[in-house]
Amino acid sequence: MNLTLLAAIGCLAAWLALVFVAHLGGGTVQLLWAAAVILFARRVLAGAPKFLS
Repeated sequence: MNLTLLAAIGCLAAWLALVFVAHLGGGTVQLLWAAAVILFARRVLAGAPKFLS
């Protein structure tokens, strides 16, 4: 796991909590969804880091 994946999971978890638990659906909340999608796409395009030891 790297920071990009952790940030994407964190954004997605925060979005889920705000939308489904707190019932907020405003535009600023949807930015968390957009950030999560961008970070996941970046992770897929860049690939997982390869640690060689």
